[in-house]
Amino acid sequence: MNYGRRPTRNILSLITCSIQIIGGSGLSSGYSELKLQRLAQASSLSYISMDKMASSPYYKTCKLEPITQVIDQESESGATIFRADENNNSKLVVACRGSANTKNFGTNLKFNLVPATRLSQITPEDAMVHEGFQAASLGLWKELSPKLMEHIDLTSTSEVEFTGHSLGAATALLCATHYNASFKEGPLPSIVTFGGPKLCNSVLAQHLRNDALEGCNILHLVHSKDPVLANNQKLWDSLGFENVGIELECDPHSSTVYDAEESVPKKKTSLFGNFAWNIVDHCKYMGVFVGPRAFS
Repeated sequence: MNYGRRPTRNILSLITCSIQIIGGSGLSSGYSELKLQRLAQASSLSYISMDKMASSPYYKTCKLEPITQVIDQESESGATIFRADENNNSKLVVACRGSANTKNFGTNLKFNLVPATRLSQITPEDAMVHEGFQAASLGLWKELSPKLMEHIDLTSTSEVEFTGHSLGAATALLCATHYNASFKEGPLPSIVTFGGPKLCNSVLAQHLRNDALEGCNILHLVHSKDPVLANNQKLWDSLGFENVGIELECDPHSSTVYDAEESVPKKKTSLFGNFAWNIVDHCKYMGVFVGPRAFS
């Protein structure tokens, strides 16, 4: 669907570094470490049904109001739309849920690269994308699109942010791609992901950052103790996968984000040495537990 044309904007493209760290203690382009931590909290809340969110300590600290939750029945991928009203402007945050059931884990395992023909736009001939993530994001976008159309006020909605953890990081990036192709009059999306996988080849990565998501902030937050990232890196490299945005390391236990040129403090060596082995570490980002709960 196409909802008109977005006015031309004078925006720096990602290729000129849309996100920069200043002295390791603050982020430009509207991102502070506190804001990123709140997005991690929104990603965490996306694992919980709306009627149970109030029981989470992140419900108040993220300062976002959950307004609707959707699930794609085919892939069982889900997302929650949050709203924050600031200075007479409304901000929407779309938090895509990570893996929470067997179908979601099945989506992760469909890692063959296939033609990127289901992203609401024409892509370069050799553009390839993770098969499972493309299918899941398309199904999820069909559920999200009418809800976003209902809640986006073109006169007062100043920001639309897509975020998510793990599988939700992948669907967040691709749903933002669908959004930008469809909501031409809405604000440009920004994307912040936590513990997200690489999901496409260099041709599609270049197309997304230079064309489909030109001018959008795209930040991938990772950490070295995340076993899912550490143990899949060789596979992604062998398959030719590439990041779309800027990758920065964060602390799993605090709201610290490290400059690309700043050394990350070394942790004490465990019995396993430096090997990333604890699956719980995949769910720890910026002092937030981001993962499924037994009661969700």
